[in-house]
Amino acid sequence: MSHCRIAAMLVLAILSLELPSNAQLLPDDATSSGSPESPSQDQTKTASPHLETEPFLAHLTPHPYVYIGPAFMGGGYARVAVRAEVGLNVESAHLVSKVHAGYDNAHQVNDADQPNPKGHDRYLGAALYFLPGRLILSSHAFFGAGWRWSQLSTSKYIKTANRPQIGGGYDFTRCSAPACTGDFSMRVIVDWVLAGNDWQNGSHGPDIAIIFPSPTEKHHWFWQENVAVYRFHATVTDRGNPSLTHSERADRSLTCYLDFGVVYRF
Repeated sequence: MSHCRIAAMLVLAILSLELPSNAQLLPDDATSSGSPESPSQDQTKTASPHLETEPFLAHLTPHPYVYIGPAFMGGGYARVAVRAEVGLNVESAHLVSKVHAGYDNAHQVNDADQPNPKGHDRYLGAALYFLPGRLILSSHAFFGAGWRWSQLSTSKYIKTANRPQIGGGYDFTRCSAPACTGDFSMRVIVDWVLAGNDWQNGSHGPDIAIIFPSPTEKHHWFWQENVAVYRFHATVTDRGNPSLTHSERADRSLTCYLDFGVVYRF
């Protein structure tokens, strides 16, 4: 669990350094003409020229992206691996979506079939989130669901699972009022990953993603960090043996996965 603590400290450090000084939320009534303190059009243009040159994405245009970075693994894996991912990202005024395929070179070092020197994981996933606007919380919040497929291949066995997920996120962005300063934005997504058809281990739990700057901005380079905390049971080896299966499912553990790296969106 040491890399879980490292992930938590990284997140807290980034938030403490950036959010109080730079991040400001776009107020829902910032463009209201009835407010006596609303800035004039000339004042707004002067105060936030960056918004004029790099507007937010607002169309249903899929943008390909690539991601690569180190991964710190739990669940019986070797501690360090490299993860790579390719996919499509859509950012519009009413929905956010992502489709991706991924790969890492992780292998098992703490299972019942040692030595087991070779291994890798493959991933597929898709998620669709809707922005309900001011009807729920804020125009910066989104909610939705998705699906993910994963396959662990080792020298001695293969494990495959399909898992649904539900969750949502929030975009912390600078506002367009004259009082706003700095150039900071960030997205936080929290998904709850269900066990799905993973009868062998029943892995499930929260998966948290943090992205700088927010993907709503028209940038190419991003920093992304993913932290997943999963609860799972010992591998079920023989579903035809009820007493053994009950014993294996009762042997529960908690593990953490962390990966971080750079995203280039085309």
